[in-house]
Amino acid sequence: MRINEFGQPIGDAISFAGARVPEPVMLTGKTVLAVPLDENQGDAFYERIFGPKCDESIMTYTTHELYPDRAAFDSGFAAMTESREPLFFAILRKPSAPDFGVGQPVSEKDADLREHVKLHDSSDLLGMYALHRIRSDMGSVEMGHVIYTRELQRSRQATEAQYLMARHVFEDLGYRRYEWKCDSLNAPSRAAALRLGFKAEGRFRNDMVYKGRTRDTDWFSILDSEWPTVKERLETWLDDANFDQDGRQKRRLQDC
Repeated sequence: MRINEFGQPIGDAISFAGARVPEPVMLTGKTVLAVPLDENQGDAFYERIFGPKCDESIMTYTTHELYPDRAAFDSGFAAMTESREPLFFAILRKPSAPDFGVGQPVSEKDADLREHVKLHDSSDLLGMYALHRIRSDMGSVEMGHVIYTRELQRSRQATEAQYLMARHVFEDLGYRRYEWKCDSLNAPSRAAALRLGFKAEGRFRNDMVYKGRTRDTDWFSILDSEWPTVKERLETWLDDANFDQDGRQKRRLQDC
């Protein structure tokens, strides 16, 4: 522990020039893609997530609502596609096209590659998430706005989607801290955070009012110093060798 000239304990000295501000990129995994929201996905989002006939239960712990009609959705979705804080991503089933390896982020400026991920089947949309509370000067960013279809929940694809974004945050953008927050009553989200390697930091009582109710918020984080260990566990679990021919896991992530 460092002590200053006044005899007071102070934090360790670091040299940190800031992290990069997140930009729209495509992240490619073995089973999923995370791609920036754009207008060509509108039909799929309306049909699968936000339309009036969609499963409202997947919205319970988010600030989002189902839209009453297409006009209202189009307005709201346009705002999300244009937003850079939060920066929204769609989680898509990965095409079988050979162009898609497992590699570095692809900028949205790469029109040729982005052409391949235009949705031709709404069922290829599995969910969405976003980077927000972006504090690049402090090296801190939060994973949020997580909405999974029933198909994506508790799946290998969901874990890989979270792995792809965490790797991007730490290795491509240079963040020191990656946050996860959720309603304290959202047991699946709390369990997911811990399973993915986030560490619990405590509960902010009466933190929010949303949907006409109060919310206590549980905070979790992964630090850059913890990422190598978290990454190794995730990659071990995601390896093809950990799944049988029917796609069932051989070892739980907690045991990797």
